[in-house]
Amino acid sequence: MKGILASTICFLTLGGSATQAQLGRRVQIINRSSSAIEYLHASNADHPRWEEDLLGPMRVIRPGQSIDVNIDDGSGHCRYDLHAVLLDGREALQPDFDVCANIAWTVNAGN
Repeated sequence: MKGILASTICFLTLGGSATQAQLGRRVQIINRSSSAIEYLHASNADHPRWEEDLLGPMRVIRPGQSIDVNIDDGSGHCRYDLHAVLLDGREALQPDFDVCANIAWTVNAGN
C-alpha cells in the first residue's frame, strides 16, 4: 500500500510540474513586419541546429497578426534561439530567448 501511495504522490507531483512547464513555454509570436512569416523555428540554445518549422505546411503569420506556439522540446530547458523567415526572404533572429519568463516575441524585420 505504501508503494502505491508513494507512486501516486510522485505521479501527481510530476504531473503538476509538467503542466506548469507547458504553460510556461507558450509564446505569442507577433508579426509587426511588412511581410508574412513563412517559417518559424525554435531551437534549444544549447543545440546548434534549428528544429522543425513550428508553423507547419500551408500556414503563415500575416503582417499585423499573431499566433500562440508551444516552444517545448521536452528537455525542461527555458532558453531558446528563435528564427523567423519571411516570405520576402528577410530573416529575424532572437538568440537566447527565455520562454519560461517571456510570453511574446515581436518580429519586426526591418520593415
